[in-house]
Amino acid sequence: MGRNSLAKSFYDSIEVDEPNETSTWVVLYDFHGIKPNSRFWYNLKRLAKLAGDGSLVQYSVFMTRSKRGALTAVKLAEHYGADVLFIRGEIVPK
Repeated sequence: MGRNSLAKSFYDSIEVDEPNETSTWVVLYDFHGIKPNSRFWYNLKRLAKLAGDGSLVQYSVFMTRSKRGALTAVKLAEHYGADVLFIRGEIVPK
């Protein structure tokens, strides 16, 4: 049996999402003065698959409908040395 990725380990350690959750979660991260480790990008892409609908909006923005996925992105970014901002948004009908 192979090793789990850091993304999978962090994802498994966080509580499962509420079934009726309707929020969108945005994680903004910034690596001040350092270049992010290439493993960070690998783990973030892996997380997008684990969360089901996660995506990189820009190089410094990860967005998902899964709170569990967003919290995992926060842990990953902090693990690799980034400053992180975690935001919850609601979709409001017109």
